[in-house]
Amino acid sequence: MTRHEVFPQGARDRIEILEEENRQLRATIAKLVGGDDTETARLTLSLTEAEATIFTLLVRCGVATYGQIQSAIYDVDRLDMINDVGEAIRSHVKRIRKKLRPLGIDFTTIYSLGFEMDEACRARARLMLARAA
Repeated sequence: MTRHEVFPQGARDRIEILEEENRQLRATIAKLVGGDDTETARLTLSLTEAEATIFTLLVRCGVATYGQIQSAIYDVDRLDMINDVGEAIRSHVKRIRKKLRPLGIDFTTIYSLGFEMDEACRARARLMLARAA
C-alpha cells in the first residue's frame, strides 16, 4: 500500500509540500556546513558519497569521532542493516586513504575514538577543493 492509498488528497498535497521544504532545508544546511565541498570532493577525488562526507568532516573539523562519522553518513534505516558500524567506517577510511595518499593528504587514527587530520593536510585539502570548485 502506497502513501497515496492511505492519505486523502489534501494530506498528500501537504506531504508533498513538506517533502519539498525538507529538501530545500537540507540543501541550505549542506551549503552552510560544507556540503558543496562534499560534492566537490566526491567529483574531483573520485570518492563515494560516504567517503566524501568523511573527508569533508576531517578537513572542516580536524578530528572526527566514530559517532560523528556515523551520524554524518548513516540514517537509522541504514544502521539497522549494518552488523558492525565501526568496521564499515574503517573500510571507508581505508579506501579514502588509498585515494588521497598519492595526493599528499593523509590522517591518523586515534585509537577507539576516530581520526585526525593535521593542519598541513587540511590546508592542502582546502586548497585542492578551492581550485576544483
